[in-house]
Amino acid sequence: MFVLIYLIFSARSQQEHAAKESVKFYTRKIEMDKISPIKKRILQYIDSVRISRIDFCEKVGISYANMKGKGLESEIGGTQIVKILSQLPDLSPEWLLTGKGAMLRGQSAPEVAPPPSEPAFPGFIEKIQELSVKVGRLEAENEHLRAAIEAKQKEIEEGTREIDNKEREIEAQQKEIEAQQKEIEAQQKEIEAKQREIERLQIENRLSHSDTMKKRGDEMAGSDSAQAVSPSITQTSSGLLKSRLQNTPSHL
Repeated sequence: MFVLIYLIFSARSQQEHAAKESVKFYTRKIEMDKISPIKKRILQYIDSVRISRIDFCEKVGISYANMKGKGLESEIGGTQIVKILSQLPDLSPEWLLTGKGAMLRGQSAPEVAPPPSEPAFPGFIEKIQELSVKVGRLEAENEHLRAAIEAKQKEIEEGTREIDNKEREIEAQQKEIEAQQKEIEAQQKEIEAKQREIERLQIENRLSHSDTMKKRGDEMAGSDSAQAVSPSITQTSSGLLKSRLQNTPSHL
């Protein structure tokens, strides 16, 4: 039983490995089919001498953009070919331009190896091409969505900044209102103090007027009494004078 399970899992692992190898093979084949022939041979030379593409480009004096990505699909110019051959004297011009003969000068031409046997799973190339188209569409959609998200993020940031500015403006207005309220309260307190002062002065004025009127009344009452006493004194003085005259001897 365990042996059977092991054999089943082993068979599945082998099938998955074969499928992965097939995908890698066809993917590399599709990528290589897009590269210009001369640049394919340049890549073969780079692999054979075991240097990086960047080091190769710096050595021969060409741009690294020609040896990566979409740059591999374009043809290389004659000036760049001259630079490569002048910097790499061991490289065969015939092999670089036509693919015939040996890669290096003085080297015998290698035997033509038979083309690699295509793995199982027929129709993989068409399937991979179809998937590549779908991936391209998805990448375009992702780019569109990314641009839309960035635009929304900018819009949200602008809205946030506007809200912050409004909040600061409201805070400034609130502070101004509070300052005005404090000023109004101070003015009200000043008005109340003035009103109390006015009331105090009015009370003092009324008290002063009352005292003045009382003094005048007292003065007027004293004057009337003096006038009433003066006639009686005058009459008394006249009577006493007459009496004295009557009692005086005649011979005087």
